[in-house]
Amino acid sequence: MKNIVNYIPSILVAGLIAYLSLLREPDFRMPDNVAFIDKWAHIVMYMVFAGVLTRDLWHSRANTALTVCCALSVPVLYGSLMEILQEQFFYPRTGEWLDWLADIVGTVIGFAIVLPVLRKVSKH
Repeated sequence: MKNIVNYIPSILVAGLIAYLSLLREPDFRMPDNVAFIDKWAHIVMYMVFAGVLTRDLWHSRANTALTVCCALSVPVLYGSLMEILQEQFFYPRTGEWLDWLADIVGTVIGFAIVLPVLRKVSKH
């Protein structure tokens, strides 16, 4: 994590997630016709976050252990922070365990997709 400029994409994604997660009264409503649409939204947000963070770590030349550790733990911890903030400070938003579980699932999927692609691309 040598230079913060390398992490601007990750910071922007984290900021967007915070904005969407902490809106008190969003101007949009999720469609009611898709089962667990809010959980799918969490999966997609954290899949993108983990993927972008993995890419940023890779391009900053972080070692493999650091890349794996940070790319998996930072989004998971960030998701837990968002749930705690929602529950404690952003009424009528609520923190939910299933939302955090969806964050974890999205993190693992994003990491599992991006890391092999980065490895393959870097070999060429």
